[in-house]
Amino acid sequence: MMNGISRWVLVLGMLSGLTACVTEVHEYRSRVTTTTSVHTDEDGQKEGFFFRTVAGPLEAESEQVSYVAKNQAPFRPDPALIQMGGVMPQFEPYSRIGNKDYSVKGQPYRVWRDIEQYSEEGPASWYGPGFHGQFTANGELYDQYSISAAHKNLPIPCYIRVTNKENGRSLVVRVNDRGPFHDDRILDLSYGAARQLGIDEKGVAQVRIDLVHAPRPANADELIARNEAKTIQLLATDSAEQARKAATKLSQQFGTAITIVNNRQIYRLHMGPMPPQRAEQMLATVHNSGLEQAYFVY
Repeated sequence: MMNGISRWVLVLGMLSGLTACVTEVHEYRSRVTTTTSVHTDEDGQKEGFFFRTVAGPLEAESEQVSYVAKNQAPFRPDPALIQMGGVMPQFEPYSRIGNKDYSVKGQPYRVWRDIEQYSEEGPASWYGPGFHGQFTANGELYDQYSISAAHKNLPIPCYIRVTNKENGRSLVVRVNDRGPFHDDRILDLSYGAARQLGIDEKGVAQVRIDLVHAPRPANADELIARNEAKTIQLLATDSAEQARKAATKLSQQFGTAITIVNNRQIYRLHMGPMPPQRAEQMLATVHNSGLEQAYFVY
């Protein structure tokens, strides 16, 4: 097996040997989602390149689940910020993240990816101040004033009708998070949903949950395929000039456009998105070319 230095000599030689120019090099700036953490292979670091970069919430699904805050200080959100009237169900492909079976504190949980019908009755609670502005299990930002909920098993996103059995109020909410991780509760509502259902003051109430399906549009298969498409990260660097040069050469080599993603002056070279089967074949080709640590970012 080649050591790190020899491998880099091979990779850099491969890049420098390509001289043809292409025009399909795109560059854009990504939205900053969280502090960027760059992980490098010590033997593979050379010329300002880093093979593997982890940024944003996509890499560690197990860290995105929500937990009920303990001993949180009294909090009174502003009711004027709450969305009124619930949400209108609309067709959405399931999120790329947050829909795999998982475990919390040693307890395994299964995601019901193929569920068609679901109704359940039990206690529901709400969560807000400790999680407002943090990432939900599917990578969205949690807004305590929105009409949303967390469920341990339902695929996300999905829609459910929640009925407060104690006062008869009913509301359609969008599930986009995981929880509550308490054996005696079946649902965690956002503060906005809890207030409309009359649960905010009491904290916990008996509810009925019914799964709601949005109408399937004519282009549903296209939307699902687009959502399932995969993107390969080839490499990353802190040099914009090196990123542009490498993108041009790699685009010529692999015959496809390369996107440069700039997040806090770390420039990632992405290939895709592309259909899953083609992406698997392309990743194998990339690995065989010498970029052994290229990987799927989403």
